[in-house]
Amino acid sequence: MKNHFSHKVLIACSMIEDEINDVFDRFECSDVEIRWQERGHHNDPEKLNRVIQDAIRQAEADGADLIMLAYGLCGNGAVGWHTDHAVLAMPGFDDCCNLMLCIGKRSRRNLLEAGNMYLTQGWSRDEGALLSMLERAQERYGEKRGLKAMKLMFDSYTKVTVIDTGCYELRPVEEYAGQCARLLDLEKCTVQGSNIILRKLITCDWDEDIIVKMPGEKVTAEDFEYGGEAPVDSEQFRRKQYEEEKRPDDIE
Repeated sequence: MKNHFSHKVLIACSMIEDEINDVFDRFECSDVEIRWQERGHHNDPEKLNRVIQDAIRQAEADGADLIMLAYGLCGNGAVGWHTDHAVLAMPGFDDCCNLMLCIGKRSRRNLLEAGNMYLTQGWSRDEGALLSMLERAQERYGEKRGLKAMKLMFDSYTKVTVIDTGCYELRPVEEYAGQCARLLDLEKCTVQGSNIILRKLITCDWDEDIIVKMPGEKVTAEDFEYGGEAPVDSEQFRRKQYEEEKRPDDIE
C-alpha cells in the first residue's frame, strides 16, 4: 500500500515535532509532505475539530490522495474527521501521551499511570507548560498566591514524569522536570517511550494501531476502543477544566 499513493500529506501537531522529525531522519519519507499545525489546539477539542477538518479539505484541494493525521482522539476532537476523495489514516490512541508511551505491542488502551504529569521536550516548550503557567499565575496573583494556586491545581499529582522517546536531548528536559517537581513537592522520574506508532503511520506500515478510513467514512469515538476500556481523559483537559472552574477568590 505504501507505493500506491502519489501525493501523501501528513497533518501534524507541532507538540510532537521531535518525534516526527526523528521518523523522517531515520526512514525514507521524502514523498511525504508535512503540514504543521499550531500546538495547543488539544485544549479546545471543538476548535481542533474545525482546524484539522479545514486542513484536510485544503490537502485534498491540493491533490492529496493519502492524508495522515498525527493526532489522537483528543477529547473527541477527532470525531467526524473525514475526506471526500483521499484515504485517511491516524493513530488509534486517545492522545499523544498514550501514543508515545507505547513501546511495542500494545497491551491496553490507557497507558497513563494515575498521578503522573507527563513531559517531553515538546511539552516543556509549550505555553501551557507548568513553569510558564506558574509565571503567569505569579504575575497575576503575586509570588506566594501564584505558587499556591499551582499547587492546588496539581494537588492530585504525585510525580513529574519525563517520557524518553529517544528523539531529543534528555538532560535539559529532566532538569526542567526536576524544577517542576521541587516547586510542587512531587517526585521526578523518567520512563521509556517511543515514536513507534508515528513510524508505523508515516511509513504506511499500518496494523491494528492505525485507523484507516476510506473516502466519505468519518472518524468515530468507537474507532479508538481497545479491550473494552473507557476513553482516557488526558491531563491537558483536566487542567483546562480546573482553570475554568477555579476562581482567584478561592486562593487566600
